[in-house]
Amino acid sequence: MVQSLLTNLKLAKISSTALTRIILVRTGAKYDVWYENRIKHMIDTYSNIKYNSFHVIKDHVYNDEYKTFNKLLMFKYFKDDCQNIYFDLDTIIKGDCNRFLTKELHALKPSWNTLPMNSSILSWQGDYSHIHDKIHEDLDWYYTRFWKGIDEYLWKYFKPKLFEDGFVSFQTEQEEKDYPVYLFNQRHEHMKEKGWWSKYVNI
Repeated sequence: MVQSLLTNLKLAKISSTALTRIILVRTGAKYDVWYENRIKHMIDTYSNIKYNSFHVIKDHVYNDEYKTFNKLLMFKYFKDDCQNIYFDLDTIIKGDCNRFLTKELHALKPSWNTLPMNSSILSWQGDYSHIHDKIHEDLDWYYTRFWKGIDEYLWKYFKPKLFEDGFVSFQTEQEEKDYPVYLFNQRHEHMKEKGWWSKYVNI
């Protein structure tokens, strides 16, 4: 199921023709609706992104060990010419995110681990459905080869371009600094605790 919320906002400034679509993925039991509601609140209040539609993918299709393959469904479902931007649910948005709107597929360049990329934010326009379709060449093999998650898969086969600034990981910077985006990176439980981030998540 893809839950959709359409809006009547004006076209995004990214181009004269591209409509802007926000995408979240919430499958399984790890994240409850609290996270979905809070990130929508932060996008609406702080991101300055003028979007035309808001979608939450809830289809649980894949059963990989690390529970990230369902994120690939966004490339299957959204392959028109709209401007797409995806956010992980364990994200604090506290500033302008228009810098993350791009035509070519982009991910994040992490400074907090040795992986070449991070998919907490993904941005693209057009048809990238081949990213999803490739795993069906041999699904069990891809489950085994990329059991730690899809980031290594995306980098090995598709080499997204990388954003290098505008975000930071809570793993390496726990005090509030002047970053538009904080990634809680598997520390999502902390988002419900009291901290400097509370003023952003409180509705």
